[in-house]
Amino acid sequence: MRARLALCCLAFAMSACATGGASHGSGHDPNAITADEIEGSHEATAYDVVRTLRPNMLITHGVNTFNGSNPGIIVFLNGTQYGTVQSLDRIAAKDVDEIHFYDASEAALRHGTGFPSGVIEVKTK
Repeated sequence: MRARLALCCLAFAMSACATGGASHGSGHDPNAITADEIEGSHEATAYDVVRTLRPNMLITHGVNTFNGSNPGIIVFLNGTQYGTVQSLDRIAAKDVDEIHFYDASEAALRHGTGFPSGVIEVKTK
């Protein structure tokens, strides 16, 4: 009886220590685009990079606010609010180090409330 209990405890402890970071085959974060991916895309603008590599970042998933006004996905450039998704067309891909999408809850933690559709954050070199 003790051996069985000890074995169960050991199995539980080992499963608790196992990592959940299994690869899903694609090898990339669906919410991030790295410098290597950007360079490899050979695209001219940040918008083209996102459209080509992670088009789901451009889809508005948020819920409309009570007054019906939803600004859509907002772009931040180096931590400062920059514009709408269309403003990505004004950022040269060669200048970009990383692009990351944050959903509404993640955006609220990083940038405050008011981004129901999320934020695309661009970091330049």
